[in-house]
Amino acid sequence: MTVQDSLAVRAKTITRVIRVSRRRFSEGLSTVQLQGQHLPEHLDPFLAFDHFQMSEPSFPPHPHAGFSAVTYLFEDSEGGLINRDSLGDRSEIAPGELHWTTAGRGLLHEEGPKLRGTPCNGLQLSVNLASIDKFTEPRSQHLATKDVPLFDQEGTRVRVLVGSWSGLTSPLLPPTPVTLLDVHLEQGAFFQAEVPEGESRFVYVVSGAGEFGPFDDVVPIHALQAGGFSPRGQLLQVRAMNSPLHVVIAGGRPLREPTMFHGPFCMNTPEQLQRALLDYQEGRMGHLEPSS
Repeated sequence: MTVQDSLAVRAKTITRVIRVSRRRFSEGLSTVQLQGQHLPEHLDPFLAFDHFQMSEPSFPPHPHAGFSAVTYLFEDSEGGLINRDSLGDRSEIAPGELHWTTAGRGLLHEEGPKLRGTPCNGLQLSVNLASIDKFTEPRSQHLATKDVPLFDQEGTRVRVLVGSWSGLTSPLLPPTPVTLLDVHLEQGAFFQAEVPEGESRFVYVVSGAGEFGPFDDVVPIHALQAGGFSPRGQLLQVRAMNSPLHVVIAGGRPLREPTMFHGPFCMNTPEQLQRALLDYQEGRMGHLEPSS
């Protein structure tokens, strides 16, 4: 067996590809939304994965409970965001930076452009919390550009935002262990990553097009498309096609727990949802005045 044959045996295949369209909510906000029904066997423990473009305040103070809200701005985002919450946090999310808010038992939260009219381009991710952590104390973490582990050589640029890759480990310590990689490949460049047994992986192509999977079973995925990898195999393989490729790779160990939603709350049982709703109504998630 050749080395190439050996890699092909270990490589994960693409089992599902979906196209997601950009939806305009207002003059200052549009998103590409990837949710559980799109990749039902691949997203867990992610609840939602949105690629947003925002230039005007679009999210006044609102509650979250039972999951983590994660915001990442791409390096080429023209503008930055201001994150505020009822814990007293006020953080600027500059291009290339990530802010992780663990809502836990609940808090109020607001994000908006640092400068109105200046476009912000990035990801808004919802990551589930295990049942044991649903009512943990809320908290936030910030990952500055200077602290993002970076691999940049031979046409391959990888930012390790959360988790690990090729000996690089993000300093972020999320309550739900996940991996999030921001990958740029020049035309024809090749990338691969080992995936621990039992973890899922999906990809979202921001721009360009790539071939995903083993050499003998590649699947092309283009911009505004997402794909889910098979549970079998340990290697995730990507090759840029006839143009540069920008792709986000994400995943983790599935929680495989029931999820119940009530607006911005995600819990396991009706009783938990009722508890979160009462906490919000009675002010136990704190207070946050709108910034504008």
